[in-house]
Amino acid sequence: MRSLRVVFWIAEAGATKTDWLRSDGIRLRLPGFNLEAEGGRAAAQKHFAAVRAALTQAQWPWPKILYYYGPALHNTENITIIHRILQEVFPEIGEIVVAHDLIGAARAAWGRERGIVCILGTGSNCALYDGEKIRRQRGGHGYLLGDEGSGADLGKHLLSALLHEELPEDLVEAFRARYPQSPLDLRKEVYLTARPSAYLAGFAFFLSAHQGHPWVQALVKSRLEAFVQRTWKRWAAPDPIRYVGGVAMAFAPLVEEVTRTAGGLWAGVVSDPVEKLLQFHRS
Repeated sequence: MRSLRVVFWIAEAGATKTDWLRSDGIRLRLPGFNLEAEGGRAAAQKHFAAVRAALTQAQWPWPKILYYYGPALHNTENITIIHRILQEVFPEIGEIVVAHDLIGAARAAWGRERGIVCILGTGSNCALYDGEKIRRQRGGHGYLLGDEGSGADLGKHLLSALLHEELPEDLVEAFRARYPQSPLDLRKEVYLTARPSAYLAGFAFFLSAHQGHPWVQALVKSRLEAFVQRTWKRWAAPDPIRYVGGVAMAFAPLVEEVTRTAGGLWAGVVSDPVEKLLQFHRS
């Protein structure tokens, strides 16, 4: 067992935010980063330089170990890029461990037990975890080609419905009160922003605030069903299922309903994944 006196950091990153947590429980929330969606190595260097500045300003003492979990780290090439940049930006840290966010989600959800973990955040993903490694994986593929049920997916379908004049009038009025820009201006922002998935995911907050509306319930339910049909529903193994991510938290009753209806063994939503990762690495 690793001594609790060893100081380490955990970074649990997504496309929208990254939760940084020290082994003594102090935490800081900073912007997220997705290597494939945001321009590769040059963008990563700029991002982590800003992270270093923020952590330095917060007067965080340098740890001996950094555990970094991030999106798009599904292959050796991407892991190597992030690892090298972290070494360059944080030369004071003796050991840096980089892993896919799906591994982080699995460890947060199940520790060293077997189960299915589903990410429903800015993006979405799903894996069967045996308590040590990912054995199966389905989902992901980004906001253009997949990520069903994610914040980006929900925001995309909401904006599409707005542009096609499919929203009920009461929702249109509520939407305009929160977003005074014209629908065409919002469309323009989607195509011009440097982080379209995070931008689209921001509209999931509107859906969450109006999730009692029948139209919103129908939209969210249909996208969650699409996620289930493309992920764990295709596996025969009756393993229990836990979810992580802001969308899973915001729409937990609907997530549970869709999971149970599809025959899944509901095991709940992890409310604070980075805290669970702290427990994992302490042990």
